[in-house]
Amino acid sequence: MEIAAASTFFKFIFPPAFYAFHGWVATEMAIWALFRPYEQWYFPGTRIPVPCTPGIFPKRRNILAQSVAGTITDTLLTTEDIKEQAETLVTEANIYKAVDIFFNAILKEFRDTTKLHRLATDLAELSPALLQHLVVSIIKGLEEGKERRVAVITEKIFDQVILSTRISLDQANEISNKLLETIATPERLRKITIALLSPQNISAIDESIQAHTSGPYRILAKIIGVKRVCYEWRNFLEKEPDEAHRVISELTRRFGIRDQLAIQIANFDLRSLPLQQISELKASTVRIVESFLLDHRDDILNAVKQIEEEAMGTVRSAIIGFNPESIPTEWLERAKKNTAAIAYAYLDRELGELLEKAIPALGMYTLIARKIDLFTPQQLEQLIKRICKQELKWLAILGGFIGGWLGLVQVAVNVAFP
Repeated sequence: MEIAAASTFFKFIFPPAFYAFHGWVATEMAIWALFRPYEQWYFPGTRIPVPCTPGIFPKRRNILAQSVAGTITDTLLTTEDIKEQAETLVTEANIYKAVDIFFNAILKEFRDTTKLHRLATDLAELSPALLQHLVVSIIKGLEEGKERRVAVITEKIFDQVILSTRISLDQANEISNKLLETIATPERLRKITIALLSPQNISAIDESIQAHTSGPYRILAKIIGVKRVCYEWRNFLEKEPDEAHRVISELTRRFGIRDQLAIQIANFDLRSLPLQQISELKASTVRIVESFLLDHRDDILNAVKQIEEEAMGTVRSAIIGFNPESIPTEWLERAKKNTAAIAYAYLDRELGELLEKAIPALGMYTLIARKIDLFTPQQLEQLIKRICKQELKWLAILGGFIGGWLGLVQVAVNVAFP
């Protein structure tokens, strides 16, 4: 009975069990051979390498790294995929969130007194060099005819300040006094009058009166003797300078020239001029400023060097005195929205071209391949097993299952051909 039972066991039960165990063990060994041994083995006492060492993955780690990198960059994470994903993220709302975080981070840093003082010191030390570089670049640009900032700034100052400036009556009186004291002095008026009353001009005046007057006016001119009066007035101015000064001063006072000049200055408004004249005056102002910068280049650079300490002190005081809480909420919100709108408009227009240049520069293929190639055999095994843990487990079970079916086939053969 025992012999019959043993015969039945070895004939019908043992083959499926043995084949299943064999298939499971063989599959486990195959999986083990993928990762191990980690290093090259050699026959004892020789330098002859043992075949199939190290494991497949450690031995071909470089090829595996390149294959994985190629698969990821060619199929899983292509340039088009990155561009499409980036374009979905680039919305005005997302950019506003980024700008809001950026602004808040900067304002938070300004609340740190230590950092604020350090920033103020660094920028103050840098300000003289920046100022000198700015002045040099502006003057060089003017010399080359490529600089437009001076013209733009001058035009804005002209439009917003000079054009709308009105002189008060007190200021006009001061200007009128200065003009009469320095420019329209009795001596200058005397010399100008003498120059105007030259023999040629006197003859021209007489001929003009004779040609353009008629009737009683011509008779009156002959009675008075315009030419004779002009010569006598000229002689008086030349031979009696002191008396001429007194007469001119008296006439200026009696005619109220000072007050009339002040009134005209106070009432003068550039905006009342014709547009053509305003445009020409603005262009002349720009040319005067540019010419001044070019003609006094050395003086300006020397002045910039002399105000280095003042510039550093001014920049440092301005930064230290800055209080984020003093910024109006409406202005800050508007600044954030405007910055976000500008950034969105730029990215919406240029994002595709920027990504086409940036993605190849990132070197995704090289980065992924180098990263995998730097893995140790243990790390590589852990990575693959973590990804394919269930798959490797079921692969071993499948090996046992196939072995079991082969055992059943063996049983069928034994039954059919005892």
